[in-house]
Amino acid sequence: MKHVLPWLAAWLAFFWLWQLLAGEWDRQEWIAGASAATVAATIGEIARTVGGLRPDSPARAFAAAGQALLQVFVDFALLMWALPQRRTGRVHTRKRDLAGSRVWTAYVANFSPNAYVVDLDDEHVTLHDLVMHRRSESPA
Repeated sequence: MKHVLPWLAAWLAFFWLWQLLAGEWDRQEWIAGASAATVAATIGEIARTVGGLRPDSPARAFAAAGQALLQVFVDFALLMWALPQRRTGRVHTRKRDLAGSRVWTAYVANFSPNAYVVDLDDEHVTLHDLVMHRRSESPA
């Protein structure tokens, strides 16, 4: 049972990703999506088992993704205000706030159109902000 649930979760994610990217909802795409999801989930579960990998992103990292998506609308308004003024932006480095995977942190932090991650390590994050607004950098 410890292999079935992760495999099933991966299979569902891969299957629906295939359907999303294919863009057609016919029998041929359903079969192709199921086949590709089966192969990908099986290879992923083998790699996870052999490598002893476990996800290292805590639940609060996933919650930060929802907040970052809402921040996109605020950042869009900031950019519409700043672009006619021809601002150049600023690059700065600061300590990282959120525990968890660096890849996940960089991915979610780059949702913002106002701030993006330039460099990221275990302790620091380097960001570029067009308009200095701390919430735009969340969750970096």
